[in-house]
Amino acid sequence: MSKTYAKYNYFNSGFPMVYDKSTFESILGMFPVTFYDDFIGGDIVIPATGTVQSGCPWSTLIVGAAPPTVAKVADSINGVVQLALTATDQSQIAALDWNNQESLSLEQGLIFEARIAMSVLPTTGTNTSQVVFGLAGTHNADLDAVDCRAWFKIESAANTALLWEVDDNVTADEDNDASTVLVASVYHIYRIDATSIAAVKFYVDGVLVGTGSMAGLTAAIGNVQPYFNVSKVQTTVATGLGTMLIDYVKIFQDRS
Repeated sequence: MSKTYAKYNYFNSGFPMVYDKSTFESILGMFPVTFYDDFIGGDIVIPATGTVQSGCPWSTLIVGAAPPTVAKVADSINGVVQLALTATDQSQIAALDWNNQESLSLEQGLIFEARIAMSVLPTTGTNTSQVVFGLAGTHNADLDAVDCRAWFKIESAANTALLWEVDDNVTADEDNDASTVLVASVYHIYRIDATSIAAVKFYVDGVLVGTGSMAGLTAAIGNVQPYFNVSKVQTTVATGLGTMLIDYVKIFQDRS
């Protein structure tokens, strides 16, 4: 029996999609604007923020002298990027994005999908380690200060609980429980569907786990980039860990 299935109005997007009906992975999306990266190839090192490299859409932000790391995992089947903190007592950020090039629009039916596992769930010293992944505006070390965001979130205080958040720069809807119990090293397919900005939907393995409104978006605030961040802030003892594995990223939207 075939593993694939096709829908001609995928999640009411107006465009067809072929997907794996056992995992809900999107296989072929017939959208005007598409992006896909499976992190396969010999370019193990991803350039640092501000030093972009021809042929690589990504850049990395590393904060901390230990340091944390962002790089492809050598010889990983299917291709994997790893973002990892160290146990050193200091503020750290390991982030992967498009060098703050906000080439996507939440107002054009944007759909984000990624297959992700936490090989090390965020742990804590006295301080909180946290993980976010999804769609965001320009990077800010203070995650709550990112002007536009629709992302999943994990915190060390309850590190098996998955959260979701939206913020349209008018109203922040934060720390919502996705009713999903996470297990270290177990992959899930995460989808953020903004085909309606008044009802941005969050899915895990094809199951709807949350819906938030970003109806307050104005002007260019809804322009975003794919964004992945594992971080901790030192105020007392910041020895926490956290390691994210990203298998693929797929993005679809209408053209303006």
